[in-house]
Amino acid sequence: MFLVFIIQIRLYLSKFELTSPFIETKSVSTTIRYNYVNQINIGFSDFELIQAENREVELQQKYDLTAVLLHWKRSDSTKFVLDYLLHSNLFKEIIIWNNNPQINLEKSLFQNYNHSLESIRIINSKENLKDEAKYRACVEAKTMACFYVDDDWDASSYLKSLVADFRADPYVLHSATDPYTFYTNLIWTYFDREIDLHSGFSWIGCGSIFLREYAQRHLQYLQMHLKNNSNLMHFSDVFFSIWLNDIPSQFNMDIRHLPASNAGVSFSSTSSFLNYQYQSSILAIRILEHNLRYNQSKDVNHLEFSRRQNRRFSNYIKSSGGKDEFIFFTNILPMDIERIPFSISKDFERGTRNNLPKGTNVSFFLSHTTLNAVDNDPKTCWRPGRNVHRGEFFAIDFLYIRTNLSFSITVAHGQELQNSLDLNLSFDGVWWIAYRSFNGITIRNQNLTSNIQQYKIVFNATEFNTGFHSFRCIAFNSSKLSPLGEFQVCDVQMMANMISAPLQ
Repeated sequence: MFLVFIIQIRLYLSKFELTSPFIETKSVSTTIRYNYVNQINIGFSDFELIQAENREVELQQKYDLTAVLLHWKRSDSTKFVLDYLLHSNLFKEIIIWNNNPQINLEKSLFQNYNHSLESIRIINSKENLKDEAKYRACVEAKTMACFYVDDDWDASSYLKSLVADFRADPYVLHSATDPYTFYTNLIWTYFDREIDLHSGFSWIGCGSIFLREYAQRHLQYLQMHLKNNSNLMHFSDVFFSIWLNDIPSQFNMDIRHLPASNAGVSFSSTSSFLNYQYQSSILAIRILEHNLRYNQSKDVNHLEFSRRQNRRFSNYIKSSGGKDEFIFFTNILPMDIERIPFSISKDFERGTRNNLPKGTNVSFFLSHTTLNAVDNDPKTCWRPGRNVHRGEFFAIDFLYIRTNLSFSITVAHGQELQNSLDLNLSFDGVWWIAYRSFNGITIRNQNLTSNIQQYKIVFNATEFNTGFHSFRCIAFNSSKLSPLGEFQVCDVQMMANMISAPLQ
């Protein structure tokens, strides 16, 4: 699916002549409110802005979050994670589930931090439930959704982005992972329109958000479908994302592993771990495929796997940037996952370590990933590796509605391609309007080396036409039929934000 546009626009930079290192954009007469050449360009009304801001507040209140953290033996790591969770001020409650029956965990362990501990609740388990404990802890939450992170991963650098992304599309699993695993998870997807199969895999340990009702349902599924395989209960993470039957929304990130502590042998280091994980991966898709194929019930109250995709957006590649101030994303995937054929009799090992990506395609992806657009290094660029197609785009989500925002985008693709793109603004990433004016847009020609020519485009929303000063998302969409080259975005920088409200 493409972005939904209210108005299709024509060229927004079509008359730039890049003949000097710095070129100011041409101005449209300030006496004409919504006019660009002979086209009417109507912006957001004050009423629409108030409605959109109220909607953001409603979503924040409706989807309050509980953070879930498992404790085993890494108390120092648990303290570190708890500190950044408390510091974020994003969670109504933090549940620490202690999986170690030999330790009675108490709040006094965390009293050295300069935070109130009133929001912390500790559950001391009588047994080590391993992965299953994550979902049991979420079920205990008083909020509609849960954030989960393992105690050996630092999710602080993309925490706000993950929360904003979830609230924009709350009915899918949101998670974060590294570029190689992201690419692998694209391969580990399953589509079969005949039986409404549209599933994909994601680990949740590096930071993830999902509805509490999904955790409740997952525990029921485990009891129903693993009663004869109780030894696989501890691997419930392998089943969770697959059984949701909806492609997870995953961040492509530079994830950070916390320093190892003296916690003994980890669960993933045991001799039987890989074998059980292999069994779980195969069993997860077999159970889902079997139930979708042979159980045609459309009763929403019937406890079986969902046949409906509940996502609001298509599948994107996303990376958080600017110190967790925005999300750079695109609808250009390295493969068309919906057209990868699937047969349970032939492809049952698709989601296992026997099917890990290798070769030039994954190497190119890792070298030119979306992370290159947000790494503060204009010498590295995101590139999809082919000419742009009609309807493809790159975009920025600033997490919430901003007013009088200033930011820049540095591109290395050709002037002709950049000039052909449609510029669109949105309050929510669903409904978009076009910005046709040159007001508030300047462009600079900058050469990092003799072989690379780049253009730095600066956007100053204070100088945008009336009705366009406030927005959350900006997108650059290709509406051309003929190829004009390959997208190359090398840097995105926030410059100023005169009026804004913090994410809560």
